[in-house]
Amino acid sequence: MEKRLLEELLPICTYVQSSYRPGRYMSVRWIDGSQTYDAEIEQRGAYVCENYYPPKAYLEVTSAVHPNDHLSRELLDTDGVAFGLDGLQRRKDRSIESVPVGYANRNFIEKFVGFVLEQLAKKEKKRYPPHTTLIVQCTLNLPYMPDEWSDLVDRVRSGVSTSQFKEIYLYDPLGRYSYTIFPKQEIADGAHQV
Repeated sequence: MEKRLLEELLPICTYVQSSYRPGRYMSVRWIDGSQTYDAEIEQRGAYVCENYYPPKAYLEVTSAVHPNDHLSRELLDTDGVAFGLDGLQRRKDRSIESVPVGYANRNFIEKFVGFVLEQLAKKEKKRYPPHTTLIVQCTLNLPYMPDEWSDLVDRVRSGVSTSQFKEIYLYDPLGRYSYTIFPKQEIADGAHQV
């Protein structure tokens, strides 16, 4: 439970830090359980009075990571060195092979866009209450420069036409990048006020 708690609370705290401001005061309650969201938010202030934000909203947390991220962490722990994520694979003897991999242009960004859109598609299959914000912690496949993060955001944004989520908040905890996408709202079948 402790690991899950951190995996959800740290992204929630990051979102609240970036969203809390005069006119939008927030009280957050993390909820452990099998409900379709990870936290409830009660909001008040001028932005709420003017209907920019609802008095009650919800947060759902997910992560977009390279599928070899765990292999990299394991190899760094055991051997102290690892090449990039695309050059890792587990051998039959359970050891990890690490080979260098080169990238052309920005194809590493396109690859990560696929991981983000895949997570978004998984979340869209479930039904969430109205006014739910999806927080996506992006554990990037390489250290990104600001223009590379902007490129990633542009590609993800163009891959999201409609969504049941009011906001999709993307952030990278290492580079401290963040961006909020406000997709065109799609009312999901079976969605209901909680």
